[in-house]
Amino acid sequence: MAILFESILWMLGLAVELYLILAVVNITLYWCMHFNVIGQGGEAFKKFLNFLHKITEPVYAKLREHIKPISGFDISPYVLIISLAFVLHLIEKACHVLAPVAN
Repeated sequence: MAILFESILWMLGLAVELYLILAVVNITLYWCMHFNVIGQGGEAFKKFLNFLHKITEPVYAKLREHIKPISGFDISPYVLIISLAFVLHLIEKACHVLAPVAN
């Protein structure tokens, strides 16, 4: 039973890690475009930006309901990244705790 639970936690951790990477890429590209480090790019780049927006914006919107901007600066993406990193850490610790039980 512990092996099944550890496998489920591993898959959950993988999903959280993937979403964390997408959120970091989204923020990085936003700031790079904001400061003209990169341009708007071609059609494929715009589709990728649209994909990132569709994936991350619903979560940002929920966070914005509870966390208001500070001096006009939206901190919801950063709260999401910190929260995802914390959840990922908890999942990894839970897997380490379960590992001796599985053996």
